[in-house]
Amino acid sequence: MNCPRCQHPLAVTHIDDCKTIIEVDKCPNCEGIWFDKDELSQIEDIIEPMFIEIRDIPDKQEQFETLQCPKCNNSPRLQKAIHPRDRKVVIDYCPYCDGIWLDKGELEAIQQENFILTIAKVFACLGHVRARKK
Repeated sequence: MNCPRCQHPLAVTHIDDCKTIIEVDKCPNCEGIWFDKDELSQIEDIIEPMFIEIRDIPDKQEQFETLQCPKCNNSPRLQKAIHPRDRKVVIDYCPYCDGIWLDKGELEAIQQENFILTIAKVFACLGHVRARKK
């Protein structure tokens, strides 16, 4: 498979996050990552609290460039979607094979969360649990 962004051959690599190891295809040139169906869902909920969120992702113009699916034989155009966890991340997905392309830095942006927001979520969850016990 070739990179949908820069056409270099993708290299098989592994992402080791906590409980799971996932084999993905990564571009050694632009550092984008191709996730086959359901692979991203296994790791995107892992949250890394940060005091300051620093995103190193492509600008909007680059994120909205047309890309072709590297996996499907007929190379359909990848569709665009805003990631629900980080509205600055535009993911590219194939409606046929359900693969997902993330540009360099997008996975990290999805997994990072402001430390204060993380604490607020914990307290909200605790409040919800206490309310259920009453």
